[in-house]
Amino acid sequence: MNIGSISFSETVKKFSYRKDIDGIRAIAILMVIINHLNTKWLPGGYLGVDIFFVISGFVITGSLFNYGHGKGLPSLLYDFYAKRLRRITPALLTNIVICSAAVWIIDPQPQISLQTGFLALFGFSNFYLWKISQDYFSPSTKLNAFTHTWSLGVEEQIYLLYPCILKITGFLTKRLPDFFH
Repeated sequence: MNIGSISFSETVKKFSYRKDIDGIRAIAILMVIINHLNTKWLPGGYLGVDIFFVISGFVITGSLFNYGHGKGLPSLLYDFYAKRLRRITPALLTNIVICSAAVWIIDPQPQISLQTGFLALFGFSNFYLWKISQDYFSPSTKLNAFTHTWSLGVEEQIYLLYPCILKITGFLTKRLPDFFH
């Protein structure tokens, strides 16, 4: 099928890597880092996380086009989740092991941080952090070594729901190119 003068398969192939997306990611990273160093330097720097969520939605949708076109839901989900696990798990495990060791050694009351780290393994640290503080900017979250995992938890929850929603609603069917006419 064609979308204008570009075929669907060409559109999917061209999606694989975009330098402009990496540029936007770099800006978002700098925004968050500057905000964490000193909130007065860039008061809205935390919006870099929102930029990451938007980029993730764009990239996930493109990835699902690659995986989802012509596949059944079980095959789509297996391929999609396997790729995400291979990408996220090594860095997450390394971070949790190193931070847990540091918390255990340094923090006189490590229970809350360690609980947050444990829940981060399963993508639920955001719920726990919300339950214990209800404010990302509260002093209790600043002392938690795993506060930064809240955004990964949100992203992992989106990974669980988004492919199913797209497939069930028919967004990833052969009718997709007709959607753009």
